[in-house]
Amino acid sequence: MLFFAFLFILVAILHIFFPKFGWFMRYGWMVKDRSEPSDAYILMTRISSVIVLIVFLFVFLPVLFN
Repeated sequence: MLFFAFLFILVAILHIFFPKFGWFMRYGWMVKDRSEPSDAYILMTRISSVIVLIVFLFVFLPVLFN
């Protein structure tokens, strides 16, 4: 269980600092030309990752360490 918590935190931090990487892993390989994610996608990815990380840290981590 602790491994999955660490993995979840790692993925959220990667999405905060490198949102283009997530886009290329999910959508970038499907397009033929060299396409880039929009600024709105990058902003929403960062915002949602921060929110998810905060919720995870305040809700699930105390449960793991009890």
